[in-house]
Amino acid sequence: MTAFWLAMVIGAALRAYCLVFTNGTSDMDDWEDHAQQVHDRGLIGYYHANAFANHPPFISKAGSLILQMSAATHIPFRILFRTPFAFLDVANAWLLFLLLPENRWRLCATACYWLSPAAILISAYHGNTDTAVAFFLLLSVWLATNKQIVSSGAALGASLWVKLPGILALPALLILFRRWRLRGIFLLAAAITALSTYLPALIQDYKVVCTNVFGYRGLILQTAEGVPLWGPSVLLFSTLVPVQAWPEKYLRSTLFVLEHSSSIAIAAMLVLSWLRRNRTSPQEVCATIGMAYAVLFGFSDYWAFQYFAWALPFWFFLRWWYSIPAVSLTSAYLYSLHWLFCGNGWLLGKWHFLGHPALPSLVLVIRNLAVSFFFIGACAFLIRAFRRQPVSISAPEPMKDG
Repeated sequence: MTAFWLAMVIGAALRAYCLVFTNGTSDMDDWEDHAQQVHDRGLIGYYHANAFANHPPFISKAGSLILQMSAATHIPFRILFRTPFAFLDVANAWLLFLLLPENRWRLCATACYWLSPAAILISAYHGNTDTAVAFFLLLSVWLATNKQIVSSGAALGASLWVKLPGILALPALLILFRRWRLRGIFLLAAAITALSTYLPALIQDYKVVCTNVFGYRGLILQTAEGVPLWGPSVLLFSTLVPVQAWPEKYLRSTLFVLEHSSSIAIAAMLVLSWLRRNRTSPQEVCATIGMAYAVLFGFSDYWAFQYFAWALPFWFFLRWWYSIPAVSLTSAYLYSLHWLFCGNGWLLGKWHFLGHPALPSLVLVIRNLAVSFFFIGACAFLIRAFRRQPVSISAPEPMKDG
């Protein structure tokens, strides 16, 4: 227990260090610009002025308020903006602890999450909102296990105030409820909560909100020389055969698949959740969510980097031989990239992504290992789900009416 609390103190100190002393990635600068533009132009005006303004109305206005607080208090925007998400990561660790089975793995898994460089970097350094996705999903599961159906749905709906990808966990969350009446209550609470902050903007100009926010499809991250940072394209073009050497007839179909890799990955997520529909315990539902996001990362070129935050705590509901390598590889890869782009291991330098058009060999090796691990893992999850009998293992009584 002493080691556990020591891990908690170290993790908190590292997050505090990142908050106070580091500048964050270019996303931090983008958010400060977003906040200023929302303040100057108004939310709808900014959506029209910038096609990349894809953040939901609530968090966009919240960013503007944080900027005003920064001006009033003279506390840097980078500190004020990142602090709430660092505290949400505290809640993530606590909810992870509450939801894990009461055994020795519980303390170890919570400590591993709390100390993982990936969780620390994304919540306290990076400068974006992705940590909130995992928080609201964990909260939704925890509330559902305590039979607070309306609150559970509201938690999912509130996740959409900050970022949309939490909706991808909806099929898995519905597994918690064995009656359609309870599912209806959950969905209604989620819809009302989500719409409460979208409705004013939708009334003002639904077209621009739908185009900018709901129409966002992610970006392929690559260096200035076109070196991909993630995805199946890494396996196909960087580790097997260079793209220039591919025959035209194969290249065209391959590029088509890669272009639609997000849609393919989301379809695979739905299939996985359906195949695991009878695994109803909270731990198994959390495992399904972790697997589903791993499938997204394994099959898509468009979602990686800070997006790992959506799934990080959920991987600890899987077997240790998956969760530990998954968290270790994402942590090693993210930290190596941050070290490279900052110029030092303390992350004190200015983020300079464009200044590194090529990646060092060590970073490429870690990238290739991580991408391969998630791709193979995604395939394994789907194959195993097809082959295994869909029954719940050591699950409590399904949630029913009353």
